Amino acid sequence: MALTQDFSLYNYLTTSAKYDMNDKVKLKEFEKGEYVYLPNSPQNYIYLIESGVVKIGSYANNGEKVIYDILTPGETFGNLNYLGEDVPFFEFAQAISGAKTSVFELKFFKHLIVHDPTVSEWFNITVVGRWSKAETRLLYMTRGNIEARIENLQKELSHEVADKRGIAYNVFNLLSQQDIADLTGTTRQTVAKKLRSQNSSV
Repeated sequence: MALTQDFSLYNYLTTSAKYDMNDKVKLKEFEKGEYVYLPNSPQNYIYLIESGVVKIGSYANNGEKVIYDILTPGETFGNLNYLGEDVPFFEFAQAISGAKTSVFELKFFKHLIVHDPTVSEWFNITVVGRWSKAETRLLYMTRGNIEARIENLQKELSHEVADKRGIAYNVFNLLSQQDIADLTGTTRQTVAKKLRSQNSSV
């Protein structure tokens, strides 16, 4: 099965009738600012964004939040437990718009990846897309100047995404100045200065 850009894993599973999904897959909604999970939450589920925007982060040694990814519809998050207990999973996920996710029981999700070729292909495409995005962002963080880092992030995230109510938002505009600073390896003060400079030159 050749996957199209608008492939929906949830729709594929619910229409294929190949699986008993009782208690294995459900839809869950989150309000803007609501946490999907915190570092101490039980990691028994994998999440797939159906609508809205979710930010992923962790905590620095001083206890401050650090954001390292922004996810939009079609992207997954959660702990697959492939790295073993010696590698701690210490992240949080927070909706930055109203969001809807499909929630998969972890064991069932891993079974699908291994045994269903369509799901396996979808998952590989999804993971490679995340790698590509992360590597591009890292390249700009290590090689580009501050203006180039912010411009690249704007280019990456300046598209519209509908929230769970169908209201469209520009993803970049949902970010706080601290979010932008975390994602570009700068400080909030530097971001504020650069954004003011950009706006004044428009």
